[in-house]
Amino acid sequence: MAVQGSVRAVLTAAASNGLVTLAKFIGFAFSGSSALLAEAVHSLADTANQSLLLLGLRRSARKADEQHHFGYGQERYFWNLVSAVTIFFIGCVYTVMHAIGQLQSEHVPSISWLAFGIVGLAFVVEGYSLLVALGEFNKQRKRAGAGFFAFIGETRDPTTLAVLVEDTVAVFGLLLALAGMGLAVWTGSEVFDAVAAILIGLLMGGLAILLATLNKRFLIDTADPHLDESARALWQADERITHVERINSIVLSPEETLLMAEVQVREDAVFAGLNAPQIEGAVTMIRHLHELRRGMEDEVRRAMPRARHIFIEFVGLADRKNHDEIRVATPDQSSTLADTPAIDKQRS
Repeated sequence: MAVQGSVRAVLTAAASNGLVTLAKFIGFAFSGSSALLAEAVHSLADTANQSLLLLGLRRSARKADEQHHFGYGQERYFWNLVSAVTIFFIGCVYTVMHAIGQLQSEHVPSISWLAFGIVGLAFVVEGYSLLVALGEFNKQRKRAGAGFFAFIGETRDPTTLAVLVEDTVAVFGLLLALAGMGLAVWTGSEVFDAVAAILIGLLMGGLAILLATLNKRFLIDTADPHLDESARALWQADERITHVERINSIVLSPEETLLMAEVQVREDAVFAGLNAPQIEGAVTMIRHLHELRRGMEDEVRRAMPRARHIFIEFVGLADRKNHDEIRVATPDQSSTLADTPAIDKQRS
């Protein structure tokens, strides 16, 4: 559902920006307004950005394979990062340089009612796109039970957030363009129009930095603190578990998180219902599995030293029928996970 909502928000924003981009460039052609050109470039950058967001959504939906054991979910964050770079260079750098050039050449724009009408049209269209993105963002926020501003920092869906922020910045940009053109007409000075263009460019630069920062964190194996805390609370409340040694998590996509844990299990819970000979046999099996696990780890580390941290899950014959998870060695995570219920997982 979240993915469908994100796609709807992106498509709405892309269609809106495509329409107003054309209108703004037409307005610039007739008026020569630097502020209107800045807004046209702004909308062009947003259109390109939303195309990249849609590409990220589609590529992230691919299934796991032999090269990507946990799927392609992080592609969504990568393409959002690329889109931020696009906004910075197309929207910010070009716009500011053009406006400075206009100031130096003392270019005088010919602003008419057409330019103001186009800004009004863009305000309506981009305002509607903003409402769509805001509606989807609020749905996700309410499902998470978070406040509005807190969810901006917590959300793992970069796509809807990107559209929401971009549309918000677009509306502020239109207000700056309107003010700059209005003051230019009122005073007869082109300075206000150029200054408005520079401010719009800087606004897009700030947007690009914000989007890059929000997406970068999920490209460096960021943990999911809320999931970690919830798992720890559940296991600490479980009378069968004496201690939670360690919990690690990695956000793979907005919908998926990899969770790894190391826990100590109560012996009476492990051996409940077993008689003395059965307990003795179970203890022997546990020790054997522990030695087997250590041997498997050492064998891999000797052959491939970069596999410093290995996670192993033992699967019994009874588990194989419904066991469809992919088990891999991950080079940058810590400790070992042996998922046999009778094992007290302690570090050697």
